[in-house]
Amino acid sequence: MDSKQIINYRQMSWLIASLLTGGGLVSIQHDLVRVARMDAWFTYILPTLYIVLVAYAFCKLAQRFPGRNLFEINKIVMGKAVGLIFNLILIVHFWLMLIRDVRSFSKFMGTILLPTTPEEVVLFIMILLIMYFGRTSIEVIGRVNDIFFPLFALTILLMPLMLTNELDKSLIEPILAGDFFNVFYGNMLSLGWYGDIFIAGAFLHAISQIKQVRSAIRHGAILSSLFLGIFLLMEVLVFGPIISGNLIYPNYNLVQQIHITDFLDRMDLLILSIWAPILFSKDILIYLALLTGLASLVKQRDYSTINTPIGYFILLTSLLAFKNTTEVFSFGNYSSTVIVLSYQPLALLLLLLLSRRFPVPKTSQNSGSNQPSPARQDNGDSDSANHTGADDNQKGTNQNRRPGSSPLSAHGPSYHLWSRLSNILLTTSIVSVVAGLWGSEYFAAIGVVCGIIYGLTMTLAAISSYMELTQARQQRI
Repeated sequence: MDSKQIINYRQMSWLIASLLTGGGLVSIQHDLVRVARMDAWFTYILPTLYIVLVAYAFCKLAQRFPGRNLFEINKIVMGKAVGLIFNLILIVHFWLMLIRDVRSFSKFMGTILLPTTPEEVVLFIMILLIMYFGRTSIEVIGRVNDIFFPLFALTILLMPLMLTNELDKSLIEPILAGDFFNVFYGNMLSLGWYGDIFIAGAFLHAISQIKQVRSAIRHGAILSSLFLGIFLLMEVLVFGPIISGNLIYPNYNLVQQIHITDFLDRMDLLILSIWAPILFSKDILIYLALLTGLASLVKQRDYSTINTPIGYFILLTSLLAFKNTTEVFSFGNYSSTVIVLSYQPLALLLLLLLSRRFPVPKTSQNSGSNQPSPARQDNGDSDSANHTGADDNQKGTNQNRRPGSSPLSAHGPSYHLWSRLSNILLTTSIVSVVAGLWGSEYFAAIGVVCGIIYGLTMTLAAISSYMELTQARQQRI
């Protein structure tokens, strides 16, 4: 396995979107409908804002420690002893994520598609697939995700059109007339699954430009919230809050309602063939992050030697961890939030505060190349050879720049403009939800207007975050 792993801005953002969307497709949506009822499609705004903060923190860390991943940064910033403790906490969390996801997907396969196949066989085949990709790097799964994610996004965007004859708007009325605390609790449940974003920290070294770290994470998170919100809205419009809350897999039941003419009545099989690679991409990404963390304990990035034993360990622990589907859902939906809030905010705060002791390398201020920082040189690791050729990139950048122009003059204003616009749109979306919950008690039209504003702002935020990401790619800072 090549220790030098580079992915572009689009691959990173789409991997983040697959990571966050994959968990919401299988397990949690029926619980969100039970809690927030017809307002369940507003339960992803607070987790999105949380990921915006995480993206900011990761960007600041990448500026001070270019070419480093989160495990290596922990050791540098917090010291060997405390950094080791935080790394072990991350590794344990990643392990819990992986056994949760592989077991929930094996339950889904056993319930929906392969009811007579022993669950152990399904799980064993999944682990073999994950172990196969464990011999590669994030570049490979990034290319695989590039193939299927556009199809996945297209099926979601076309779903309202394909379900036109099944929609009943009276099922979501009155909009934003539910209890404020129920919507808040639904957002907290979603936050547990969005806490998987720390997986991106294991691949900070794989992004060639620092600004792309922040923009890619933000764009992936906004895309995920938009897609999952569409799913929840369609479920409530088709089934209503009561039936959706009682279905085990409301997403699958939703696509079963798609009937295109009289002979295309099994669209669910076609759509599942597109969904499955997205779910596999999430599991593989978590597995690669877990291997990266374990390899970092011995200051290595080559995890190929531990791939096989860790794969079989995941197989055994996932089989022994849960007895039935209820335990899998309860653990994934209700304990994830507790685990995330127990350490992630504290870890981010400590990293941001303690990392201020380390200056920002000049190379990270003037270019997007992953140059070794002073902390990298003092740490004495042997992976500085991974970043050769960055000087040539910097020289090429300087040659292409017009005389007398500053590094930020070409694309800086556009990048910051789109970034501010994305922040304004996200702020407007959460204000619209709060205003709708407060005003719909007096006038039902306020809830309708605020719901429309929320949908428009989330859609525009996805567009503006993409433009922000595009400008970050062009900007050499």
